[in-house]
Amino acid sequence: MKIPDNYVKELVHDIGGERAVNLVFLIKEKENVSEFKIAEKMNITVNEVRNSLYRLQDKNLVFFTRKKDKKKGWYIYFWTFDMPKARDLILDRKQLKKQELLQILKEEKQGNVYVCPNKCVRFNAEQALDHQFKCTECDAVLIEENVDKRTEKIKKELEKLNLEIDEVSKIQKPLPKIEPEKKAKKVVKGKKPIIKKKHEKKHKPLPKKKVHHQKPQRKEKQKLQKPIVHKPVVHEKQKPAIQEKHKQQVHSQPQQERKGFFSNLKNKLSRSK
Repeated sequence: MKIPDNYVKELVHDIGGERAVNLVFLIKEKENVSEFKIAEKMNITVNEVRNSLYRLQDKNLVFFTRKKDKKKGWYIYFWTFDMPKARDLILDRKQLKKQELLQILKEEKQGNVYVCPNKCVRFNAEQALDHQFKCTECDAVLIEENVDKRTEKIKKELEKLNLEIDEVSKIQKPLPKIEPEKKAKKVVKGKKPIIKKKHEKKHKPLPKKKVHHQKPQRKEKQKLQKPIVHKPVVHEKQKPAIQEKHKQQVHSQPQQERKGFFSNLKNKLSRSK
């Protein structure tokens, strides 16, 4: 898609000035141009480049993409001029200008027109009468303008505009890119098509709960119980008799032991002889 340079230049100059015109002619046939390269080629600062680009962006004539610089950490903007938007905007502006000229031509045919000799103001008959045929700016006397010459001039401008509108409207917008359809795979007869099983999503096993095993308790050693000795029940009347018998047994034991000792000695001596 190519638009005549004079139409692009006229459009951009009205929006952003002479600097914007030079900028657009650097990037209009390219895509994703870095703002730092634009500033380097135009010998201006990056902020001045952005100022011109933002004016064009307000009318949707440019768009950008940005990428982050891994080393420096900031974003770099890459700009592209939008030709289809420029075509639409040129047509709209020319159609609007055509409507304005038609309205002026209609007013010119209605009556006389009075102008200032210094070209300060231009009034119709009623407005000139209200101001007493004097210029509101320089106080000069208004002069009647030759309407025929002006109408002829407007008609020529209208003819030129119609030709330009036809020329721009014939410029076709690029068609959107259509991706080619993927060809279906051929199935050979006699063989069953291999159906790929979908991989089922394996669910992650739940985390096992920690079971706190109790330590085996040590078996306590069974304490040996002493045998229970049942003492005979002694009545109070029997106590003195029992005590005496106990004393006799205690006194009799050493005597018996002595007798047994001497008897054993005698037996040994007799055997030795």
